[in-house]
Amino acid sequence: MSLWSEIRVAWQAFKTRRKMNRQFGKREDPFSYATTPYEAARLAAMDAALGAAPLGPVLEAGCAEGHFTETLARRSSRVLALDISAVALERARRRAPRAVPVEADLMTWEPRDEAPFDAIVIGDVLYYLDRPGVSAEFAALFPRIASWLRPGGRLLLAHGFSSEKELAHRRSFRERFEAAGLRLVSEAVPDADRGGVRCLLSALEKI
Repeated sequence: MSLWSEIRVAWQAFKTRRKMNRQFGKREDPFSYATTPYEAARLAAMDAALGAAPLGPVLEAGCAEGHFTETLARRSSRVLALDISAVALERARRRAPRAVPVEADLMTWEPRDEAPFDAIVIGDVLYYLDRPGVSAEFAALFPRIASWLRPGGRLLLAHGFSSEKELAHRRSFRERFEAAGLRLVSEAVPDADRGGVRCLLSALEKI
């Protein structure tokens, strides 16, 4: 990554971190993960999409306050809970104390001896990273993430959308992972919605 590229990515991360810290700083659970039928249905569908088998190491990118991290911690031997917001991550620590918290930007973070993972979960994250000023760096993210999975490992994408245009954009994330060598296992839109927002849930597997 060139110096200019590093500057662009760092600036984007600064803006995102500030926005998320401000959002989570307003109150606990600002996105109502614990109280809305939409979130309950989304998290239940995510759990089902991971399959029934016990999991080894798992990465959750964009763990927020840890509402799904709790589920992952019960199902896996080790969970890395990554988020760019220190405010959200502190609450995730309390909610899922077995998980290993990682404060980082997904665009630049790299696993060390934690990889390869049995599963990687990315929920409502990628559209925050998909910005014109970092398009080349964003494109490079997909093969990087794919490389962190073990053969047979599963990638779960869950991103909200409120229009056909946004739905096509969310599908493009899945298509980029397919181009990086992953195979689509299932894709669905759970029935619940929240003020016109629904969730595209895609499960992919490393061949």
